[in-house]
Amino acid sequence: MAIFFKRIHDLRVDNDLKQKDVALMLKVNVNTYPHWESGMYEMPIEMIDKLSKFYNCTIDYLTGLSNYRGSFKKNYNSDELCLRLKRLRKERHLSQEEIGNILGFGQMNYSRYETGKVLIPFSKLYLIAKKFNVSLDYLMGKSDDKNIEILVH
Repeated sequence: MAIFFKRIHDLRVDNDLKQKDVALMLKVNVNTYPHWESGMYEMPIEMIDKLSKFYNCTIDYLTGLSNYRGSFKKNYNSDELCLRLKRLRKERHLSQEEIGNILGFGQMNYSRYETGKVLIPFSKLYLIAKKFNVSLDYLMGKSDDKNIEILVH
């Protein structure tokens, strides 16, 4: 399930860039980026991180979860992401099975994401952020602040 993030499109247009320009900056095929921007295909976490750096904004802002544009100097950290998924679950006193069922992933998939055996798709990470009202930048290890202002879409 890919998600269309309007703000990614808007930031590109506001900066007078063509999709080809962003594709070249991301070092991806010029035919790939338009599919990500339109939500036809899911953008990898690393590319979301690169875009936030390029536009000098938070990932929460980039995806429309927050109006706080600021930026974080820390890089995305996959190991930290796994630890923070586990911490989030434990803080809510949930088992892997319970959180997997709440999110619709099932226990096995959530366990793989939490242990780092499988990289969590960004759409699932976004769902976790929205469901538990927690910052994507926090989950990805870019910020130590969990708080986020969830916008009504």
